[in-house]
Amino acid sequence: MIKSRVLNTEILFQLFVKYIKPEIICDVGTMDASHSLLFRKISGTAQIFAFEANPYNYQRIIREGIAESNNIEVVHKAVSNNSKQLVFHVQKCTNNSEDQWKTGTSSILERREAVGDTEEVSVEAVRLDDFLNETGRPGKSIALWIDVEGAGFEVLEGIKNITDNVIFLQVEVESVEVWQGQKLKIDVQKLMSGYGFIEVGRGKHDKQHDLVYVNKYFLKKNSKKCTILVNLALTFYYVRKFGGHALSNMLLLPILGIWRKD
Repeated sequence: MIKSRVLNTEILFQLFVKYIKPEIICDVGTMDASHSLLFRKISGTAQIFAFEANPYNYQRIIREGIAESNNIEVVHKAVSNNSKQLVFHVQKCTNNSEDQWKTGTSSILERREAVGDTEEVSVEAVRLDDFLNETGRPGKSIALWIDVEGAGFEVLEGIKNITDNVIFLQVEVESVEVWQGQKLKIDVQKLMSGYGFIEVGRGKHDKQHDLVYVNKYFLKKNSKKCTILVNLALTFYYVRKFGGHALSNMLLLPILGIWRKD
């Protein structure tokens, strides 16, 4: 069995996209669709759905036309454990470059400590299992990239009816409460264990990091391939740490077939 270790989770996910080849990729909390665009460059055949609840981020994606020109379906909905209207807390920011990090910090939850002004907007929420089944895509293999600012647990509660089809996923978690009333890393780990997923890697930071999971049934049938890809991501963790991003990206070019932009 693969042991979960600190590694480069983004590279691992990208390697999985390249060599496991999911039929559907859901980029949940896409912000600017940059990850979706990267996934499209890696996979020319997967159906890619980019979910964004922040109306300003969504409008910017549509206005720039990047998603449409790359066959990425952008969905202006929050993803949660219920299909309903809910309050979304938009973190306000200026056009100042130093303020742009706030564009990716909005959430269905309120922060414990404010980092600026927020605007409450009403958005439609959807469960992923409902969305994929209602849009006529049951039975296809699925990969999930989840970055939803404290609400990853709720997103994962909403995949209960499609867990057999989800072959791997990445989710951002927190080990301490950053958003009010949020579920923590330990809650996510318990939920994923109950679903039958194996944690195969984690990010390096303590308070907030990503976890990568693989469906245990898929892992059992594809243990050798998954082990190779996990070890490769671990190798590149150290390449980046000691050799820098440029060296890592150069060495990854023939493996992923794309130049990664950090």
